[in-house]
Amino acid sequence: MSISPKRHKPIETTDIMLQMVASGRGVAALPRWLVEENAERFGVLPVKLGPQGVDKQIFLGYREADGDIDYLRAFIEMACRHRDMAR
Repeated sequence: MSISPKRHKPIETTDIMLQMVASGRGVAALPRWLVEENAERFGVLPVKLGPQGVDKQIFLGYREADGDIDYLRAFIEMACRHRDMAR
């Protein structure tokens, strides 16, 4: 049995995407950490796609000159925490 979406609608912001999922108006494929971080706010829960889920790697690159920018450093720290939790 094959299941296909009725239509595909690109959504540019995560908040709107999660609101559509929460209201039963769509589905989204997002990293588990992102769904868990927003689960309480939007009333959504992560589920696996298939028995093993989808294994995905994300690589990050940045300029050394930007290494002291607060938001970049915070993002890298958050990504490392989630990576370590997944191991």
